[in-house]
Amino acid sequence: MFNLHGRNVIIGWLAVGTLLAGCQPDISSTAGRTVEHAMGRSQVPTKPQRVVVLDTAPLDAVLALGIKPVGTVVSGQLPDYLDNRVEGIEPVGKTAQPNLETVSKIKPDLILGSKISHEKLYGQLSQIAPTVLTEGSGRENDWQKNLRLYARALDRPEQAEQLLQEYEQKVQQLKAILVRPQALEISVLIIPNDVVRAYTTGSFSGSILQDIGLSRTPAQDDDQGYALQLSPEALDAIDGDYIFLIYSKSRPGRLSKADFITHPLWSQLEAVKQDKVCQVSSHAWISGRNILAAHQVLADVEACLQ
Repeated sequence: MFNLHGRNVIIGWLAVGTLLAGCQPDISSTAGRTVEHAMGRSQVPTKPQRVVVLDTAPLDAVLALGIKPVGTVVSGQLPDYLDNRVEGIEPVGKTAQPNLETVSKIKPDLILGSKISHEKLYGQLSQIAPTVLTEGSGRENDWQKNLRLYARALDRPEQAEQLLQEYEQKVQQLKAILVRPQALEISVLIIPNDVVRAYTTGSFSGSILQDIGLSRTPAQDDDQGYALQLSPEALDAIDGDYIFLIYSKSRPGRLSKADFITHPLWSQLEAVKQDKVCQVSSHAWISGRNILAAHQVLADVEACLQ
């Protein structure tokens, strides 16, 4: 009698286990692939379809890889260099403060961001969907590495290599057009209010100028950081054969080219005297930090230096 009762208990538990198993997702069919990233490992779908991006850099990369995200953070306004590619993408808050409730509501199957911006939110984000974070955000000459990681998460590594080959081809074409790029000394500046921020060889735009072979001013020839701040009186440190002046329409207070070339502090620069100041968008030169922005930087350099 005891054995029969024990047998019935076992059968009962097996039945309950089978019922519970039927209520659980099929892990074998949903686990997909393991992707290693800055926060460890994540199981991501084989072919993600509903991607949310938490910065301009993954937005740029995902669009370049042929996928339109369902959600993106928006700080100020969406990047102008992306044109109508961003139409229909739902805003999900700001880069440093994505709205987790909004992210959850649009039911992503993959979330992409960076550890530097989203490490503290990683646990919460991972509860919503598999989350893959790059170590940096692309501002410190790591954009190509980040593109490859985003591509692995999207199961499109070959497309990333193709995009990087096309970028390299464009770099070589531009080198040929400029003939002796190393003979030109380039300065990259943004001037919010009374402070000069100069972007170095270690920055996103700096890495592209370095790929082209352009020389930088002594103060900016530094790959240990992405930018440095100077007082407006430090003119010699920022003068060059050409100055790329970064401007943002969405952030009032920064000098436009018209303000820059007429300002008493700047009018004595050789580049200003020679009318070799080119105004470029902060969206591509600072915010973009990936492959499409890189092509825009190349286009701006070609237009300016020719």
